[in-house]
Amino acid sequence: MASRILYFECESGISADMALGALIGLGADARVIAAEVAKVVRLPFDLRAERIEKNGVRGIDVRVVVEEDAHGHNHEHGHPHGEGHAEHHAQRGHGEHMTYARVRDMIAAAGLSERASRYALDIFAVLGTGEAEVHGVALEEVAFHEVGSPASLIDIIGTAVAADLIGIEEICCGAVRDGQGTIACAHGIIPVPVPAVVAMSKRSEIPLEIDAGVTTEMVTPSGYAILNGLGAKFCPGIKLRTVREGFGFG
Repeated sequence: MASRILYFECESGISADMALGALIGLGADARVIAAEVAKVVRLPFDLRAERIEKNGVRGIDVRVVVEEDAHGHNHEHGHPHGEGHAEHHAQRGHGEHMTYARVRDMIAAAGLSERASRYALDIFAVLGTGEAEVHGVALEEVAFHEVGSPASLIDIIGTAVAADLIGIEEICCGAVRDGQGTIACAHGIIPVPVPAVVAMSKRSEIPLEIDAGVTTEMVTPSGYAILNGLGAKFCPGIKLRTVREGFGFG
């Protein structure tokens, strides 16, 4: 009997909200995801999954509204101390910075399903290890800024829950395409691919392909960490029969 394989196609890069939107597009119930994530993020929030069309393609646009955050954002990006890097840092309330250890303990104590909990813990371990290398600190000392914000936690943990809900047996992906050049963040100009993604790529079998025609970030640290934390295998030339497909915008 054929295996049920989740295949990530990342020709346009990947971020946490893109991954979550794609999985909701595959059939993961946004209401169930929100209820499970609420076990970890103990703030009132609204997970909005809207079906939209961009460039002739219909897909899911995910926006998270947290009570302390009056705007719906999608999502990551900020300044380089244990987080994603790029355009939305000015829009988000920062609040308290979350350490890797605190995020880990929150997930472990939340009562998620065994697989969703493992996915979430592994994603943050990959992300934290990459950030620890970039900043020259121990993993336990990594402080997540934007990735530690409630909305970003919801994106990442929601993706872990969604991957569990759709009931797959194996996860694969092709090469992940990123841009090049530089981007501005709160602490200055940083190169693309951003340092955390480069650090994670050293331990990953999933290659990054650089698109010379794109001069911005397409792969966020959380997006690349999701692929690796979910245990996706690089499967070039794999032959698949498509059963369902989902597109996530970000």
